[in-house]
Amino acid sequence: MRWMGQLTRLVFSREGGGTLLMAACTAVALGVVPNILEQWTHRPWVFAVVFAAALVLVLAGWVLQRPRGLGVVVSLYPADRTQASRVLALKNASRRAHGATLVVDRALLWPGEVSVQGRPEIVDFVARLVDAQIEELRAAGAAEPEIALYVLAHLQDAFLLGRRLADDVQTSLVVMHLSQQAGWSVVPGVVLGSSLRTPLGAQQRTRVRQLRPTDRAEEPELVEIPEAPGQQRHRIAVIVRLASAASMVDDARHVAETGLVSYGPGHHTGYRLPDAGPAGGQGPCGAYLIIDAGDAYLPDDPGLNAAVTTYIWEHWQAARRQWAQHLGGTTAVEGLLFFHGPLPVALALGWLAARDRLTLVHHDLRLIQGTPHPATAGP
Repeated sequence: MRWMGQLTRLVFSREGGGTLLMAACTAVALGVVPNILEQWTHRPWVFAVVFAAALVLVLAGWVLQRPRGLGVVVSLYPADRTQASRVLALKNASRRAHGATLVVDRALLWPGEVSVQGRPEIVDFVARLVDAQIEELRAAGAAEPEIALYVLAHLQDAFLLGRRLADDVQTSLVVMHLSQQAGWSVVPGVVLGSSLRTPLGAQQRTRVRQLRPTDRAEEPELVEIPEAPGQQRHRIAVIVRLASAASMVDDARHVAETGLVSYGPGHHTGYRLPDAGPAGGQGPCGAYLIIDAGDAYLPDDPGLNAAVTTYIWEHWQAARRQWAQHLGGTTAVEGLLFFHGPLPVALALGWLAARDRLTLVHHDLRLIQGTPHPATAGP
């Protein structure tokens, strides 16, 4: 009686139950049951009520059996007990919302590996898996498959993943994340799509401006660093703070102005510059741009996250063009992104800046643990 068990599982599944509901209620809507009702009553309103209820139930059946898309859970952290519970929360959220879930857990694929940020080969592997799943869904008949990313990663890895996903041909991806504001529940973060490149409207720009402290209400401007040597003047720093981090802006500006990642012995900024020299630095930047929302966290609002992402990207593009003109218009300008904020915004910035020479700078909190900041340290 194996077939009986299979039939039972089909009937009580979401897809099977929805199909049966649609079949039965379609029969009602088409007139099978109304013929039976004629034997009981001839009141028109009874037929109208039954017909309307049947249509509603047909729609409910369609909702139950329709494809619910794919959830891709991506964890780019090594094995850690704390992260394991967060990965489980992401997997549970994806399985509740989608018909299929793909889990890519770095701790399982590369066990025992140390926590190293900025591994492009790992990020590229993850993106290839996402590409393969999208192609499989399309081959099954889904022209625009619904894909949601549930991401748990360092900000730099999220930035790299967004950059790599920009090469895909899908129209949009929804980025979900664990929200610290909502008690580590899973909420929508941002949608990766062409709308991110659309210039901000007046209402969106007003919402973003309201995030900035009153003493920094003006638009951010590019500030030149006169001490920068000639060979480094093509590089500008974009300093973005969208969450509470007391010394983040001062630390990033120090690195940009001096090229040094520490103030001295015992006073590390936590930053690791790409292609740094033996002392950990690489010379100062030619200029810097600060976008500071103060110590307040961004609310869980995908629309606001998208507007903030576009706002940052627009100012980076404007600063890049301005600095290129300042240097004579023949120099390729590079950017160092010092970023502290929500993971979906970092990923979306990588997606937007996939063709730009913009690099998100490592920030390792372990380098500054136990080392007082110069502004607060005693004599």
